Amino acid sequence: MYRILVALDTDIDRATAQASTLESLPAASEGITTILAHVFQENPEGRSVHDLESVRHVASAFDEAGIDYEYYEASGEPAPELVAAAEATDADMICLSGRKRTPTGKVLFGSVTQSVILSTDMPVVTVSPEQ
Repeated sequence: MYRILVALDTDIDRATAQASTLESLPAASEGITTILAHVFQENPEGRSVHDLESVRHVASAFDEAGIDYEYYEASGEPAPELVAAAEATDADMICLSGRKRTPTGKVLFGSVTQSVILSTDMPVVTVSPEQ
């Protein structure tokens, strides 16, 4: 069994692209378990990962495809929390979908995708929302 941490934000298009990519893996319905993860940076309402439309969308797609999944949520800075989540859940790989940013935008605002890639030794698959 192969375990994949699916780092989801609130964007449906990115979530859809991630789900589609993982559904296309060989023997996805028999060989992988996904961990649907979200890191809350600010959460005054006390929402849960189950409350996010993007997470529910991916869970529904995985239900239809027969892909097993679990939920994971954390609070804090996304990149280090996602790397910690991958380690805590014994993930074999991390799946992310980045935002399009200009080089200047990356310098000013940072990049969770880049930080995750540079902070882990495990494979990281990045998915474009424009598949």
